[in-house]
Amino acid sequence: MANAESESARLSNAESDATTPRNPETGGKTTPGNRLPERLSPQLATPVEEPPTGEWRYEVQFHGYRLLTRIEHGEVRLYNRNHQDWTDRLKLHADALAGLNLGDSWLDGELVLLDETGHSDFAALRQAFDISRTVDMVYFLFDAPFLNGVDLRQAPVEERRAALKKALNNNASKRLRFSESFSASQHDMFESAIALSLDSVVGKRQGSPYVSRRSDDWVKLRCRLRQAFVIVGFTRPQGKRSGFGALLLAVNGPTGLVYAGRVGTGFSQVQIKQLHEQLCTQQRDTPPLAEPLNAAQGRGVQWVEPTLTCEVEFTEWTRDNQVLQAIFLGLPPDTPASKVVREQPLPIKPATPKRQRRHKASAAKVDGVTITHPDRVVDSVSGVQKAELAQYYLDIAPWILPHLKLRPVALLRAPDGIGEDLFFQKHADRLEIPHIKQLDPQLDPGHAALMEIDDIHALVGAAQMGTVELHTWTATHDRIETPDLFVLDLDPDPSLPWSAMIEATGMTLAILDELGLQAFLKTSGGKGMHVIVPVARSEGWDTTKAFAKAISQFLTRQMPERITATMGPKNRVGKIFVDYLRNARGASTVAAYSVRARPGLPVSVPIARDELQSLRNAQQWDIYTALERARGLGADPWEGYNHRQRITARMWEQLDAQKPTD
Repeated sequence: MANAESESARLSNAESDATTPRNPETGGKTTPGNRLPERLSPQLATPVEEPPTGEWRYEVQFHGYRLLTRIEHGEVRLYNRNHQDWTDRLKLHADALAGLNLGDSWLDGELVLLDETGHSDFAALRQAFDISRTVDMVYFLFDAPFLNGVDLRQAPVEERRAALKKALNNNASKRLRFSESFSASQHDMFESAIALSLDSVVGKRQGSPYVSRRSDDWVKLRCRLRQAFVIVGFTRPQGKRSGFGALLLAVNGPTGLVYAGRVGTGFSQVQIKQLHEQLCTQQRDTPPLAEPLNAAQGRGVQWVEPTLTCEVEFTEWTRDNQVLQAIFLGLPPDTPASKVVREQPLPIKPATPKRQRRHKASAAKVDGVTITHPDRVVDSVSGVQKAELAQYYLDIAPWILPHLKLRPVALLRAPDGIGEDLFFQKHADRLEIPHIKQLDPQLDPGHAALMEIDDIHALVGAAQMGTVELHTWTATHDRIETPDLFVLDLDPDPSLPWSAMIEATGMTLAILDELGLQAFLKTSGGKGMHVIVPVARSEGWDTTKAFAKAISQFLTRQMPERITATMGPKNRVGKIFVDYLRNARGASTVAAYSVRARPGLPVSVPIARDELQSLRNAQQWDIYTALERARGLGADPWEGYNHRQRITARMWEQLDAQKPTD
C-alpha cells in the first residue's frame, strides 16, 4: 500500500508545520449573566449585482479576518468565524477590549492590517499573523449583538451600532476602531464608493435584526469585480517590457475551459520575471480551451498548461463574456484551477415586508402536519423556531429521504430546545410519533418496535415531536443481519487545527483507494468527517465491524502520533479517533442532511471528494445554506453511491488482519 504510506509520510511532515424585562433604552432584552450564549455565529452578507432599493447604510468591506468578541464577567475571549479561540494570539487586542470595562457582551468586527493609503491589505495581514506580529493590526468593530448584558439581536441595526459607538467613546487604543458608515442613493452608490476609493462595500438594511446566518438584510456590493481565473497563455511583450505582455484568462464551463479575456496591468517587474519563468516551463502547442479563439484573439499567443490561477480585478463582464479593464492582483495560494468558474452575484430582489413571526401561537401547519408551539426557539444562537425546523425537514425531504427509507432510525429529541434535556429514542415505546412507521418487533427482540421514516409526513411529524437529529442503521430492515455499508467516523481532539482533519481524511481515502474501495464523504455537522463505504450484503455485523476496525488500526499504525483507534478522551489527546464502533448491530450514525443539535444548528452534508481541500470546517452548512446548496447542485456529490462492493480476502491481507471465523 505504497500510496497510503506516502500519504502517511505527508501527514507526518504536515504536523511539524503545523421572562426577561425589556431594556427601555435599547428595545432589547436584559440577559442574566448566566444566559449569555456560549457561542455566536456571525451574520453574513449576500453578494448582489447592484445597489438595492430602500433605506440602507454602507460600510467599508474590509479584507481581513472576521473576529467576534465574547465578554463575560470581565473576561475577554476572541473567536474567528469558525469559533476558534484566538485570544492568546491577540493579547494586545484582548487587553484593549478589557479596558473598555463592558458588561457581558458579544461584539462583531474585522481584524485588518492597513497599508500606507489606509486600505486593508489581506496578504500583509496573513504574513504578519504567521509570524505572530499583531502590534499593528486594527480591530474594526461594526456590530453588538449583545452589549452590557442586553440582547440586542432583535433591535434595529442602527440602534445596535449607535450603542456600540457610544460604548467605544472612551477607547484610547489605536488597535480598536468603530467602523463608520455612509449613506448613498441607489443611483449614486458606485460614484460614492469610487470617491472613497473603495473596491467593495457592505450595505445593511435599516431596521434589520442580527441573525447568525447569511441574510439579504446585509449585502456585499463590489464596486469593481474580482475573482480567480485560470492562466491559459501569454502574449509577447511590447516596447521596453520584458517577459510577457498579457496573460490569457479562462474559467471552467460545462464543456471545459472558456476564454475570459486578458490582463496586462498590475504586475511588478519581479512578478513578471518570476511568472514568466514559471509559465515557460509549462508551454504547450495547442490551446487548452473548449472552443478555439478567432485569428485575432489567438495571434502571437504562447499557450500553457492550465494549472496556474491568478486573481484579477475588473469593471464588468462584456457581452461576449470577457473581462473589461482587468488588473492583476496576484496568485492565490489555495485556488485549484479545476474550481475556477465565473462567479455569479445574486440579482437584487425587490424589498418585501418582513414576515412577522407568530407570537404565542398555539399551533401551525407544515404540509398538513400540526406543529404545536411553533414559536418555541430550538436554538438560541440562530434563533430558529420549531416551525422553521419542521419547514427545513419538509424542504430537504427529496435529499434526505433516500438516506432514511428502509433503515431503522433513531431520533435525538430536544422538546424544549437544544440547551435543555435531550432524549435519544431508538424504539417506539416512549412516544408514538405521528406518521412514523413501526417495524416488526422481531427485528430487535426484547425491545419495542424499531422505527422508520419513509415519507414527508413522517419526517415533519418527527420535527413536531421535538426531533432535531436523525440517525440510521448501516443495514436496511428487509435484510437487517447483513449491512450494506460501513462508516468511519473521524473524531478529532478539539485542539487540533482543521488542516489535521483534512489530512487525516485524505489518508483514510488513500488507504481505501489502495484496497480498491470507493468511499463517500460528508461533514459530520459536529467536529469531524464521516467516510461512508457501500458494501455488498455478503457479510454479517461482526465481520463488517471487524473490517472497519482493521482499517482504523491500520491507520493508527501508519500515523500513531496523530491517529488512534482506541476510544476515550485520554487516548485522543492531540489525535483523531477513527471510530469504527458505529458499525455494530444497533448502532447508528447521523443521516446525510440531518440537522445537528449544536449551536447554530449545523447540518451533516455530503460532499464530493474534490471539495475536501476547500472545506472550511465540519459545521460549514446550516439549515439555510445546506438547503441552498442542495437546490443548486449541478451534479450528485455521491455519484456511484448505489454501487455495492465486496470485501475480499486480498483486502484483509493488505490490512494485515484476519477475517473473523463463524
